[in-house]
Amino acid sequence: MNPSRHVPQRMCVACGAKGDKRQFIRVAADPTGGIHVPATRGEGGRGAYLCPRKECWEKGLKSSRIERALRVSLSNEDKAALLQYASELRESE
Repeated sequence: MNPSRHVPQRMCVACGAKGDKRQFIRVAADPTGGIHVPATRGEGGRGAYLCPRKECWEKGLKSSRIERALRVSLSNEDKAALLQYASELRESE
């Protein structure tokens, strides 16, 4: 008997889609106020998950959903870095 392993579920802060943790990209805010994207496994700090779609990243930044989820106020540099990362993601299919 091979019991199936539990797969952690997460939700996109922008669109609300739910799925396996590995389907999403984690953005983390460390205690010093820095933003890490994509956050590495085991990296501490408050995290938020987003779909790997450009639209979700833009929506999350425009509506401040990422800021609310991380409980931080993003600087213009942080927002620019997140938009730069989002520009490399694929469009919705």
